[in-house]
Amino acid sequence: MIDAIRSEWAKTWTTRSTWFTLAAIVVLGALFAVLFGHAAATEHARMTAAERAAYRPAPDFRPLIFVQIAVGYFGLRAFTVEYLTRTMALTLTTTPRRGRVLAAKAVVCGGLTLAAGAVTGLIVVFVNRAVLTSRGVPVNPLAEPGMLRVLAGPGLLLALLGLIGLAVGCLLRSTAGALVVTIVMGVFVPAMASLYPEWLARLILSYWPITAGLRLLSLDGDPDLPGPAAGIAVTCAWAAILLAAAYVVLRRRDA
Repeated sequence: MIDAIRSEWAKTWTTRSTWFTLAAIVVLGALFAVLFGHAAATEHARMTAAERAAYRPAPDFRPLIFVQIAVGYFGLRAFTVEYLTRTMALTLTTTPRRGRVLAAKAVVCGGLTLAAGAVTGLIVVFVNRAVLTSRGVPVNPLAEPGMLRVLAGPGLLLALLGLIGLAVGCLLRSTAGALVVTIVMGVFVPAMASLYPEWLARLILSYWPITAGLRLLSLDGDPDLPGPAAGIAVTCAWAAILLAAAYVVLRRRDA
């Protein structure tokens, strides 16, 4: 297993697009933190006095909904690039146990997206706070209960979304097709929640991979939605189910 991980790491390390994609994850986080920060500040400026008195600041992790596209792409390309370049046959010849190949790719993908996600999460929080503070909008104190979880959580969430992308890439083998599925799952479905019937919107918010996982990063205690532990458990279940499906398909499919 160690040899398989080393081989996968070597392939990942020597691929230029790896580092471009990791950089894009961080840059997108910072960019959308600025955009959402200014949007929130503008919305706050339009509030009535009563609304401002009732305003409760909280970290804004909406940028992660867009960052996850780059994270999903990073995961899916671990398989699709090998199928595109026709090197998968060589990989499976070198490591005949296909479950070991999938596990090695998952370890490397999960480790890198965990690190990139942790950095991106901190950037999102502090860039957003800087924008709001500069516009005179109150922000929550860093010592507030739950903030340690909120600051540490993005790495775990984005690592899980990277593994979901990895599984989709293995299942579809096409970069374009897997990327479309990742964008639809990650952005379009949750973004259109307001257009769904109430029961379906509540289902999406509670049990869709990104929206459920974002509960880990929330400080509110909405009784109608999963708590932090339950929310991230839903995302873990999605990742586990899709990776299991990828394993079954990888074992039965020709290289």
